[in-house]
Amino acid sequence: MELVLVGYFLKRTSVPKDAWVPASVVEICSVSDCLNRSPEGWIDLWLHNDLGLYNTCDDARGIVVDQAEEYSLFAFRLLPARFVKGNREPLTIPALSVEPLRKGFVSLGFDVVSKSNSHFFECSPLSCNGLAQEVPVNRFCLVDTLAEAQSLADRCSREEPEPGPYYVLEVLRADA
Repeated sequence: MELVLVGYFLKRTSVPKDAWVPASVVEICSVSDCLNRSPEGWIDLWLHNDLGLYNTCDDARGIVVDQAEEYSLFAFRLLPARFVKGNREPLTIPALSVEPLRKGFVSLGFDVVSKSNSHFFECSPLSCNGLAQEVPVNRFCLVDTLAEAQSLADRCSREEPEPGPYYVLEVLRADA
């Protein structure tokens, strides 16, 4: 199953002092904004797509004027499946007009994220619920492989550290 590019977003990546992550984690690069809040007022601009991401790098960069150096530009690719109570179901991704991935984006790993009360992605159990203490994660608080992410999504869909369903996304960051 091929991952689908679903958008771009700016994120802070600093590790909060009270984060439940191993000492080896030097940046929080999760899809969720539970630990590192999204830029102030981003949603009020109504430039985001149906998944709460931006279709272009320029639109994503445009949501922050002050303190832009505090943010990194990320791209996200979604596995077209959702994990519900131990079952993997096909996912129809909404039609999005996402510009193709530019050169210079580097994959950091994969995240598993819930989406229960919103059209947008919500919590990442790795960073939000402390599962990074139990599951091997890389320095970005992500798992390294798609297979690991799918296994974790299955686990989270059964255990529900947050209400599901759960989704798998690859997290990529712009080099500069």
